[in-house]
Amino acid sequence: MLVGVTDEGEIAKSIAKYFKEVVVLSSPQAVMKERPDVVIHTFEVDYQEANKNPSVAWNINTWYAINIARSANKLHALNVYLSTFMVFNGKKGYYTETSTPNPINYYGLSKLAGETGIMSLGNYLVVRLGALHSFTYKGILHGFYVAGVRGKVLKCNSNFYLSPITVEESAEVIARLIKRGIRGVVNVGGKRRNMVKVCEEISNLFDVEYIPIEGRYFDFSLDDWLLRSLGFTVRS
Repeated sequence: MLVGVTDEGEIAKSIAKYFKEVVVLSSPQAVMKERPDVVIHTFEVDYQEANKNPSVAWNINTWYAINIARSANKLHALNVYLSTFMVFNGKKGYYTETSTPNPINYYGLSKLAGETGIMSLGNYLVVRLGALHSFTYKGILHGFYVAGVRGKVLKCNSNFYLSPITVEESAEVIARLIKRGIRGVVNVGGKRRNMVKVCEEISNLFDVEYIPIEGRYFDFSLDDWLLRSLGFTVRS
């Protein structure tokens, strides 16, 4: 199985560990040249940058991904699009694969448009990831890691819920889904957690203080019933 990734970033490198043959695909032309069996859309404008530069996010997270996917589709390759819990508005929580998306930021909107375009081609796996995090991944939790490194107090919204998962564990699950031949939309996230609990864990890493604050209510947690029914257990 020849697997193509669309950049050489943290997520791509983590996923590549689970495959013997991996190539980097920088353009639709590269897809046609390399003729991969699977294309994993790892290249993205991240959460922080997307909301600062919406036009760039739209070009990369949406149009670039769709153009790559069109070439892959011509080769009958599987398109694996890495989406996000931010396609939802956070009013309900425990979102399933069939819940109606309604993004509240540009990152989520660009990802929703990207997954919709790729779904229309057929032969896809859309992975809606929970709150991805690592020391370096610039997701919604990145600011707390930065604050911890700088020795600052972490201020955490006690009314905020999500399904955090590490980059490394998400990569393992994505690779296993591909090898199992899974298609469609699958939520991949950890257990529903309150932001205060997440802050507590991060504060312990850096030996800093954290303070719960009562902010606006959001619940971005993902229902993982489908993932569990497929035999997967997420440790996060």
